[in-house]
Amino acid sequence: MKLIHLLIGGVLSCVATLALAQMQMAKSVNQPIATLAAGAVAPDFVMHDIHDQEVRLSSFKGKVVILDFWATWCGPCIASMPHTNAIATKYADQDVVVVASGTSDTIAMFKKWIPANQAKYPKLQFVFDAHERGSATFEQRASSKLYGVTGIPTQFVIGRDGVITATIVGNGGEEDARTEAALAKAGVKVEAARVTAGERQLAAAAEDAADRLVAIEEEKKNPKPKFREGFAKLQRGLPVPDFTAQAVDGSAVKFSELTQGKTVVLMVCSARGARPDDVVAFQDAWARRYADQGVLFVELAAYGSRADFDKYHAPAAAKLAYPVLFDPAGAAPKPAKESMDEMTAEDKKAFSAANRAHYSKVIPMAFSGGAMAPVPNNVVIDAQGKFLGFYVGSGPQSAESLGNLLLRAGVKLKPEDRPKKIFSAEETKEKPPEAKVPMLKIGAAAPDFIATDATGKAVKISDYRGKVVILDFWATWCGPCIASMPHTQEVAAHYKNQGVVVLASCTSDDRKKFDTWVKRNQAQYPDINFSHDPQERGPNRASHKLYGVGGIPQQFIIDRDGKVAALVTGYLKGESILDAALAKAGIKVDPALIAKGAEDLKKRESMR
Repeated sequence: MKLIHLLIGGVLSCVATLALAQMQMAKSVNQPIATLAAGAVAPDFVMHDIHDQEVRLSSFKGKVVILDFWATWCGPCIASMPHTNAIATKYADQDVVVVASGTSDTIAMFKKWIPANQAKYPKLQFVFDAHERGSATFEQRASSKLYGVTGIPTQFVIGRDGVITATIVGNGGEEDARTEAALAKAGVKVEAARVTAGERQLAAAAEDAADRLVAIEEEKKNPKPKFREGFAKLQRGLPVPDFTAQAVDGSAVKFSELTQGKTVVLMVCSARGARPDDVVAFQDAWARRYADQGVLFVELAAYGSRADFDKYHAPAAAKLAYPVLFDPAGAAPKPAKESMDEMTAEDKKAFSAANRAHYSKVIPMAFSGGAMAPVPNNVVIDAQGKFLGFYVGSGPQSAESLGNLLLRAGVKLKPEDRPKKIFSAEETKEKPPEAKVPMLKIGAAAPDFIATDATGKAVKISDYRGKVVILDFWATWCGPCIASMPHTQEVAAHYKNQGVVVLASCTSDDRKKFDTWVKRNQAQYPDINFSHDPQERGPNRASHKLYGVGGIPQQFIIDRDGKVAALVTGYLKGESILDAALAKAGIKVDPALIAKGAEDLKKRESMR
């Protein structure tokens, strides 16, 4: 289970870093425009290179442009660059250029990152938007104001006529053919198979976008609470822990002394950038409006250095009606090398230990009992120092959650501040925690259970008696699960002549999403048998009740006698752990792969 925590922790770290930056980068309450789509004319705008020379989009007139919005803090952006560089190289002779336009970051970071990495991606033309994060003109950045970008990486493929042929959000690496399909629409000669695959993926993305719009409309009709009565160890009615932060002048401030007898709204934000003006104005107005009822807003800037705090938060503090504090844990440790791939096992182990030590001292995480939430987030505490609720977000968009929780604290809200919907305690009651079930051990008989395949046919493990089964628990929403499937397919294809089958059992997911996903992706994984557990997220789902799975992807290698021969938790690119595990079920595996699998497990151990 520790390994599950390690793998999930790595994912959470990535997501949290992204969330810190995205939420910090002034997620505007009112998005200026909808994201530009195919058929729109690409607006011209000014960018800068690292030598401070102006570069306009119109400078590339007559070429097919892949306009790629990215940032140095964005892990998915950096991960997408090898694929994008390969596309730029492949189609350079057809006048295809990639303009990698940095956004929502600081100029200093761009000027540091680009020279250090340009050689890795020689076909990407790196530039950046001078409306940097934390500046007074941040809301003028082209990605948001002109293109309506809400998340990165986002690419716009622009034809020679300046018209967008497709908008591509995210990047799935080598198997993602959307950009190439969009290039074909712009007149670039692209292999037919890639165009077909890309068009299918673009259609799937459009369906997903349509589903999201439907969900948004449904939410408007039947709103759900955006706040929670519990977050990690913080639970409604229980006292919150104390902590000591730093004031603007550097003096120590004990939270319990500052807030004694007050109804408190603790606002956690990133120290690494200025908060949007509309957010600050909103919080300051509410702080002044309800101060006479004993309401105290407290801002805690965390996940950054004291220098960041002094630059972005301290200057405005004196003008605000609420105290602004700094988390003395400061910024997270930096890895010894630019890339984790360049680090030795000892480097990784030391870095992991340094991270654990650091985050154990980070106030928001210690306060919640070890959980990291996207920032900004808020905790509302009653006058007795007991937890009332938690919500993510800030500014006017958070008014409904804030209003509901202040009402529960007994605050009398002004008519204009009253929520459109006041939720009852029953509507927001936290579900009781699910009972833990120990994971099935090696040597145990694999419990049989009924799932259904894409056609609705019942599927059981016992259907494959006499074969070696890789029972793979996964879900459509699980990124690491999807990332592991190409490798699982390779293994399934390689060993199927020895009677190896893969039963990929979709767990903790709904049927519609399963059907949609399998319809789109089954062709990529012809040797994987996909099924869906009808118990979905219920306590009787097989992964939980019968196998004790606490994180996915999780694979059980079941031998020909129906017993568990090995366990494989998660997947990291290039590993041979699954191959080696099959050997324990009697499958003939290349000794070199068995040895590599053992070495891969040692590497994982060193990263704990």
